[in-house]
Amino acid sequence: MVKKFKSRYGDERTLTLLEDGSYRVEGRSLYSRHGDGLFDFEGGPCYIVGDRLLDVADDLVIESVKAEETSMRDHACCRITVKQHMKRKK
Repeated sequence: MVKKFKSRYGDERTLTLLEDGSYRVEGRSLYSRHGDGLFDFEGGPCYIVGDRLLDVADDLVIESVKAEETSMRDHACCRITVKQHMKRKK
């Protein structure tokens, strides 16, 4: 599965489901902030441990976020692992 979307500045982001069940998000970004369970692209999105991965499904919760090296200039990349969120029955 590959999904493409745009940042608020119009830069394309690509979200790819990897074979191990994690996701890679990458795209043009002049800078990014990352560490302590978060990864924030310039212009978004910002991924934070504990938040839902709404770009895919509302029942997936981010378990970890790690920056990945990229050889491309002005390009950022991160890997996201998720867990299934159990909904409570009423």
